Amino acid sequence: MKTREIPKDNEMDITPMIDVTFLLLIFFILTNNMSKNAKVELPATRMSSSVNTKTSVTLSIFRTDGSDGEVYLSEGTMENGPASMAEVTQYVRQAIQDDRKTVILMCDQGVSSGFVEEVALAASEASEEELLYFTGVLENAKSRKSKKP
Repeated sequence: MKTREIPKDNEMDITPMIDVTFLLLIFFILTNNMSKNAKVELPATRMSSSVNTKTSVTLSIFRTDGSDGEVYLSEGTMENGPASMAEVTQYVRQAIQDDRKTVILMCDQGVSSGFVEEVALAASEASEEELLYFTGVLENAKSRKSKKP
């Protein structure tokens, strides 16, 4: 008499998959770089290098209500302005004749970068030579705004 085969369960044995999963987990744990990212604390500086203000021309750019900004032909104050882009070009041209070929753009923190670029382009029209530009953010710009004549 023939023996009848007992049907096997249709369940899959997942033991080999669990073994492979643990092996992969151990592999990734061992090959992972466990060192933490080094936290670099950069020193706070006002400018990367010192700028001789006696041999440079300074333009101050303030943000005002209802406009991108206003240019003043001064060093961080709201004097001699607001100036048009043509006046900026003329002012820088006169400074170049006085052998001042560095342009410092002192900007209020809220001034758009597009307006600063417009001022830099107006200044660069004053000379065919390459000018050196430095930009910086004005400190306490709100207190300077209140001094507007």
